[in-house]
Amino acid sequence: MAKVNPNGSTIGVVLAGGRSSRMGRDKALLAHPERGSFLQHAEGLLRALPLTQVVTSGTRPGGIEDLVPEQGPLGGLYSVVQATGADAALVIPVDMPLLGRDLLAELLAEGQRSGRPCYFDHFFFPLWLPLNAKCLDYLRGAIEGRRRNSVGALLRHLEANSIPIKNAGDWSRNINTPADYLGLTMPDKISENRFLREH
Repeated sequence: MAKVNPNGSTIGVVLAGGRSSRMGRDKALLAHPERGSFLQHAEGLLRALPLTQVVTSGTRPGGIEDLVPEQGPLGGLYSVVQATGADAALVIPVDMPLLGRDLLAELLAEGQRSGRPCYFDHFFFPLWLPLNAKCLDYLRGAIEGRRRNSVGALLRHLEANSIPIKNAGDWSRNINTPADYLGLTMPDKISENRFLREH
């Protein structure tokens, strides 16, 4: 992939490189209740924001393949940094289909205002991340086994800012299993099954 260098840029990143082992099929390709697939929905959210470009991390058409396989989100982020040369990233996982544009816009504004990594409450994603030398050094160390390969450890190292959540809701819901997905697409059926089990 050609190296892109958007000067002073903040890019959008969809993390979609997981194996989806608990789901049993590629979560990125699951049908979203409102828009296409999970991946199309996530990309659409980011494209609605003032970002220089939107990229997808993962081995798929148009995606940025991991330089070192099986290194999780940090491996995906390291590969994105190498491929884009961007200065900062607004990062979302592909398996949070209830994220909304307003929440992401708030996170983007706070990150650009403060220049510090930031996320909501105790949820590490979505995440605004400055892709500076300190961050890149940690990401490189993580994939080389010199640093702990953990999003939480990265954020502690970078002294990230946790933003209080103003509005509660289901936005943080992850869809990892077939049952999770059924609960997203057929919530009434899940409630009915739970009632029948309990009575």
